Amino acid sequence: MKRNKIFILLIGLLLFTTSCEKFVEDYYKDPNGIDFTVPEQEMTAVMLSNQFFQKADGLRMAMMWMNQATGTARQYESLDNWNNANGKDFDVPWNQVYLTMTHADYLMKLAEDENNITLRGLGKLYKAWAGGEAASLWGDVPFSQLNNFDSYPDPVYDRQQDVFNQVQDLLDEAIDDLNSYVGILNNQRDIYFDGNAYNWIKIAHGLKARFYLHSKQYDLALQEALQGPSNVNFDLYAQFDSNDDTPYGKWNPTKFFDLVRGGDMDASEAFANNDIFGDRHNSKTTDTRKSYNYANTNLNMSSGSNRVGKFFGNMPMVTYGEMLLIATEAELRLHPDATGMANALTHYNTYRALLESGEYNGGYPAGNFDSYDTTDFDAGGIENQDNIDPVQAFFREIFEERYIFFIGDYESFIDFSRSFNDPLVPAYMKLHYDSNGPLYSGQPLRFIYPQNEKDANANFPGMIDINTPLYN
Repeated sequence: MKRNKIFILLIGLLLFTTSCEKFVEDYYKDPNGIDFTVPEQEMTAVMLSNQFFQKADGLRMAMMWMNQATGTARQYESLDNWNNANGKDFDVPWNQVYLTMTHADYLMKLAEDENNITLRGLGKLYKAWAGGEAASLWGDVPFSQLNNFDSYPDPVYDRQQDVFNQVQDLLDEAIDDLNSYVGILNNQRDIYFDGNAYNWIKIAHGLKARFYLHSKQYDLALQEALQGPSNVNFDLYAQFDSNDDTPYGKWNPTKFFDLVRGGDMDASEAFANNDIFGDRHNSKTTDTRKSYNYANTNLNMSSGSNRVGKFFGNMPMVTYGEMLLIATEAELRLHPDATGMANALTHYNTYRALLESGEYNGGYPAGNFDSYDTTDFDAGGIENQDNIDPVQAFFREIFEERYIFFIGDYESFIDFSRSFNDPLVPAYMKLHYDSNGPLYSGQPLRFIYPQNEKDANANFPGMIDINTPLYN
């Protein structure tokens, strides 16, 4: 009897131990980690990771250096001068953009496991988007050997143009996958387009146009811009989920930064706030967009029943307006003559009509943007009072307009970097920190490689100064 009792006790302990092991076997797994998720959850994760990179730490530095914002206290007072920036200042944006690519790779794997080819296409789009932005800001970056730690624990730095080439190939694959009709995008997890794959195909073409512009392949940029977002219904805005009654606004990173680090950054000395809009008025133009971007000496982070400042709520990332600006520039790049000007004006006047409708103005009163004709850029014309070459006068107009349109976007910084050695772009636009010249010595022409990458990657190519040109 005693032996039977011991046997029963041992069996009971064994069953209890087995049951406990099953109960706790996943206890230490992080439900937010990328090794413990489902495809639909990972789809949202990559979207949020990307939009946070697009609109947070790195963007604030770029805005200060483009004189669209002003560093006024503590770390930001020092960072207002780009010469004070170092590798540690770029640890966060680098981590953000590479986290996005890691999420994208994992999303592709999960989608393939379920034979959801459409969802795999979205993963490819996001990896290409993040990789293209990294190459546009840092130049040579790890891409081809990324997220294959067993084979490549220290991924090599691919040449900038090689990254752009790989990004374009990946976007082509994304378009094919999104157009496959094999699998779906979960409409509840797609925070932008409710699972509409066609909209994502338009965004993929828009990204191709953007990165062809960055790599100066203007014929292809034009071709893709005409296939990108073709009206405002395709516009992709970063979604900062909340409502006006929620603390910290819509969790817009700039709004949140102002609440927790108030006084570190404003727009008190920003050229974009104090000068550029005043120069944009003529007999065909009354530009009222300053109130959408700025509120007195600060970035506009306010909200109301019909009006939302750019830095309170959702923010544009890929839009129809951008496509029209790309098409305008590409036409003029391909044919810097009277014919090119006429073709470019077709796109540009469509863009101006969009501005006059009040689009991209946050509900603030729309201005007046009558159509231009080529004579407006002739010597003595309303857009060429200083009598420069008409083509150069049109380029100035394009770059000034992009400078305003992309307040709150990396494109302003990339425009400056890619145009630095461009003889077609007026010298004024290569200095556009102040009407009298740059604020500090040198020019901010690239993002600096981060300190954590220098410490971790044996293939790190060495630090490069911020004043070193990124584009040829």
